[in-house]
Amino acid sequence: MSKILIVEDDKNILKALCIRLHARGYEVVTAQDAVSATVTAVREEPDLVLLDISLPAGNGFEVARKLREEPRFLELPLVFLTASRRPGLRDKAEELDAAGFFEKPYDAAELVARIDELLAGAASS
Repeated sequence: MSKILIVEDDKNILKALCIRLHARGYEVVTAQDAVSATVTAVREEPDLVLLDISLPAGNGFEVARKLREEPRFLELPLVFLTASRRPGLRDKAEELDAAGFFEKPYDAAELVARIDELLAGAASS
């Protein structure tokens, strides 16, 4: 069973993602700020991270940079979520080798399909 770390400070979005991904058969762990995101990733070693960009105690890009500093996380799929429409966010995500970038409100079926695709690819390699 693949493990997904969801890093999201909006409790409603977090709950909806947890329910949807549990229903797909994924194990889900969560963090609600940048500091606990890094700690949780190191402890839990997820197969994929869903990462909100705007977070308490930092942001998703900082979390991604910290994770990418660890050799074991160089290939970890990072899927960014954001409510922000600021220009350049997608480019920043791509610089960090983002596996996906979704603007809120996102299409839940499209997000889950991307997660399924990424984790199926990881399982076959």
